[in-house]
Amino acid sequence: MQQPYDLSLLRDVHEPKGINDITMAEFWPPAIGWWILLALVILLPLVIYVIQQIRIRSAKFYALQQMEKLQEDSGTNAAKFAEETSKLLKRIAILRFGKEKIATLSGKEWVSFLIKTGDLQLSDKLISLFAYSPYAKIEKSDRNSILSLKEAAEIWIRKNT
Repeated sequence: MQQPYDLSLLRDVHEPKGINDITMAEFWPPAIGWWILLALVILLPLVIYVIQQIRIRSAKFYALQQMEKLQEDSGTNAAKFAEETSKLLKRIAILRFGKEKIATLSGKEWVSFLIKTGDLQLSDKLISLFAYSPYAKIEKSDRNSILSLKEAAEIWIRKNT
């Protein structure tokens, strides 16, 4: 015959508490998985935003540095400055708008594209200088044309990068 078990060593049954009986102390501190999830929810959008800003600002910063270098290299030759600026803006436009749309633009179509996409205000003199400097020999060079073209190009760069 079997001997009876000693049940006096067993603990009482633990009854689950209802939702109203649970205290905040039972929830705190959360498990490591909740901390990781919280960090991802907070940090992931922040990291994506920072990466986008770095990418945007680096292209803009590089283009604006190139504008300064072009101004120094061209001296007082407005035609050379306009030609080199046009090349720089075309490289940026190809990256932004696609090669198929930009590669065929030249002359007045190119300048009207720049005016339209950058909301630029250019005089007729600057439009012709910008449009025809790569193709025609322009003898007159003045500092005001260079400064006006540089200002317009910087506005366009800031708006489109």
